[in-house]
Amino acid sequence: MNNLSLDFPVEIISVHVHKTAGGTFGRALKQVYGQMQVFYDYQGEILETTLARLSVQPQTRVIHGHFAAHKYKGYFSSAKRIIWLRNPIIQFISGYFFWKSQPQKDVFFSKEHQYMVENNISLLEFIEMQSNNGINPLADFYCKDMDLTDFYFVGIQEFFQDDLAELKLRLGWHDFKIEVFNQNKYPNYLEHLQKALDDKHTMKKLIQITSKDMELYQSALNLRAKRKGLSSSFQLYNLALSASRQKLSQVQAKLEQNNSIIANTVTVSS
Repeated sequence: MNNLSLDFPVEIISVHVHKTAGGTFGRALKQVYGQMQVFYDYQGEILETTLARLSVQPQTRVIHGHFAAHKYKGYFSSAKRIIWLRNPIIQFISGYFFWKSQPQKDVFFSKEHQYMVENNISLLEFIEMQSNNGINPLADFYCKDMDLTDFYFVGIQEFFQDDLAELKLRLGWHDFKIEVFNQNKYPNYLEHLQKALDDKHTMKKLIQITSKDMELYQSALNLRAKRKGLSSSFQLYNLALSASRQKLSQVQAKLEQNNSIIANTVTVSS
């Protein structure tokens, strides 16, 4: 199987960390390279099984999916590794409400997911449940045995469009349509997110249990700050925070406008 590293023209190995706009990035990859040249690794297979599937797709130029970044060590030595990260606290909260948004009759992702939905577990209760397991998927899975400097590009989800434009320029990709990444479908998600961020007890708990991933995220911000010539990652984070708050305000204003229109329509109809 080692001959695959010589015979296959794989150019990109893209690690899709959950809830980091990886789906949107995957669609961009499909536009650039074409459906037949993108190989999707989402099945949690061992390396040997995945390589067997790859062996019948010699046209593959991109590998994209949920897998640990070290999975393909020793293979495709010329491939550029790409990963997108997101503030681990926001990522955790988003993941909780994403799970909550899945219908009970739907296929559950795990027994844990089923238990959470069927027992209407609150965010704080969910944090307590997860604290026993350790909530650091970046450090413990996606980036395990890897350094962020091992990646060709570390994108930040909070700067998705800007970072994607930079990556496009660096790789000489042709123009493509940047689709808006999937919004959380839980009702009034942004309001719930803001409420969680404003709750000091919730935030204290999340900071404690995501400490390893927060360190990685801080390192990613430092790398981006260096790339962009900013004085510090703190400056960069403040820019992200300001942009997020502005976007939240715009969404809330739009909701209020829509509610006003609906109310006026009801009044006229009456």
